[in-house]
Amino acid sequence: MNKDLKVFIKTLTPKQTEQLIKMIWEDSVGYKEINKVFSLAPNQVEVVARGLMKEKDFKRWRLRQQKRSTLKGRTTV
Repeated sequence: MNKDLKVFIKTLTPKQTEQLIKMIWEDSVGYKEINKVFSLAPNQVEVVARGLMKEKDFKRWRLRQQKRSTLKGRTTV
């Protein structure tokens, strides 16, 4: 994780952290919406998610993202 993203994570309030994690898990929220709120590119979302989630949860989320893109024709990154 690069230094800027570490600083970004540390500056998030608990409420912002909770909101970001909810947005990441929500099927109806895309990377564009996350970018509007948090100014994160798709690859940055993945890095931040890795930093905020437990390893097991992150792996489950990535698997879910991969299946979602395959089923709905969306790109994940």
